[in-house]
Amino acid sequence: MIVHSRRLSRRSTLAGFGAIGLGAALSPGWNPALAQDASPSADGDYPEVVITAADYSLTLPATLPGGFTKLTLDNQGGTGHHAMFMKLNDGVTADDFSAVLAAPEFGPLFGLSVSLGGPEVDPGLQASVILDLLPGSYVVLCLIPDEEGIPHYMHGMHALLDVTDAVERPAPTADAKVELVDFGFGDMSMESTAGTHVWEVTNVGEQLHEFLMMRIADGVTFEDVQAMLAAPPGTPAPAGPPPYAIVGGAAPMSPGEVNWAILELEAGEYFSICFVPDPASGAPHFALGMIMPLTVA
Repeated sequence: MIVHSRRLSRRSTLAGFGAIGLGAALSPGWNPALAQDASPSADGDYPEVVITAADYSLTLPATLPGGFTKLTLDNQGGTGHHAMFMKLNDGVTADDFSAVLAAPEFGPLFGLSVSLGGPEVDPGLQASVILDLLPGSYVVLCLIPDEEGIPHYMHGMHALLDVTDAVERPAPTADAKVELVDFGFGDMSMESTAGTHVWEVTNVGEQLHEFLMMRIADGVTFEDVQAMLAAPPGTPAPAGPPPYAIVGGAAPMSPGEVNWAILELEAGEYFSICFVPDPASGAPHFALGMIMPLTVA
């Protein structure tokens, strides 16, 4: 349920900044792998599955054992992508789900499945979450719209997945917790330290929510970001490199679901945001309060 309005989408905002790569928007020498660990490697004991995203495909194994699993999205495409793990409801077949993938409306997708969430990141970057994969049939997809408003899954960006019996593993140890509420980021601190963090993100609201961590480029302020997002239709995008980039978080998840987002944070300015639209008003959740700055020192 990512909003289709170009003026409200960070995908379209970034697209207006020309062909300069995302790396140019970040601080010199930016490399998440170089950040000093601020907490134990809580994700180290979980099997890792790397999902390769391209324009427009998702490559991952067809079968995985259930249980807590580290899912890493390697975005080799030219635009932002996510890998949403949609668990099909009992009695729903892959053919049933494929039929609704032929249309751009998201409602029928969630009538047939539940989204556990998943990783999301911008081009040229990697991001990870840990999910407790329950046994069953899944479709992994990207429903971010292109510049014409067509969801990526309609371009073929979806894959079938069968999750077998779960392997018993303990839940991850988180060093921070965030509750996604209607409409805000409950208990989220506005300060953090540089390094590797595992944040437990729970959707306690009644709507679908996402939790995206965005790195703000040097020379851009949080107030600048707010002004860009609030710009009226037809406002030209400012010249220069992208003002922000998705460096991690959790893709849209259904109420009650939990993602453990592994965040590689370097010192700088960030913000968290949810772009999912409110069904009643059509306004994106960030316009209703789901946007918050974060300073990493």
